[in-house]
Amino acid sequence: MIVVENVTRTYGEGESEFKALDEVSFSLKEGSNLAIMGKSGSGKSTLMHAIAGLDRPTSGKIIIENEDLWSRSQKEIDRYRNEDVGFVFQDFYLQNVETVLENVMVPLEIRGVSNRKEKAMEALRILELDDKENNKANQLSGGEKQRVCIARAIVGDPKIIFADEPTGNLDSVTSESVEKILFDLHKRLNSTLIIVTHDKDLSDKCTNSITIKDGKIIDHQGKDVTV
Repeated sequence: MIVVENVTRTYGEGESEFKALDEVSFSLKEGSNLAIMGKSGSGKSTLMHAIAGLDRPTSGKIIIENEDLWSRSQKEIDRYRNEDVGFVFQDFYLQNVETVLENVMVPLEIRGVSNRKEKAMEALRILELDDKENNKANQLSGGEKQRVCIARAIVGDPKIIFADEPTGNLDSVTSESVEKILFDLHKRLNSTLIIVTHDKDLSDKCTNSITIKDGKIIDHQGKDVTV
């Protein structure tokens, strides 16, 4: 279970103060999927970053496995981010001069896993990219790059997969393929999948959704999410 309690994230001070999140609260059942919907600037990515251990809230709590994430030491937060979660981003964030295999191995290298090549190749096989292991990332199509990102996200067997506008840079056909891969892996791994998107079609494919406007939840749907 992920529990978000009265989370506020404020930027700036005085007259320039801006609340990206304003006392957001909800809970999500473990192993389910969730779309966080909202227009640009609504606070949806800020919420994802807070749950993922990337951005510390100004106030409030985020309970992961019965413990407040942001009350942990920085070392424990870093471990959570590296071992318990996987990230899929719109902009890929691949090392273009490195091979596909080297890109996928990065999280395992940080963790100090000994059999990282074996695990990375297994992730590439799942994504049907094992024939691209020695290609440089800059030699791939947009869809292939996103599949490499997904392989990198799942290589460490994460409990939670975060996907931030995962199809934002892809054409409609490739987007449908990537979406299917994400949902299939979500079921296969029994992981929790959280997708940040402004795409209503993608949101409708999720079992649960919350909609954010001006840093507040204004709507929610699904049996696995409670606001």
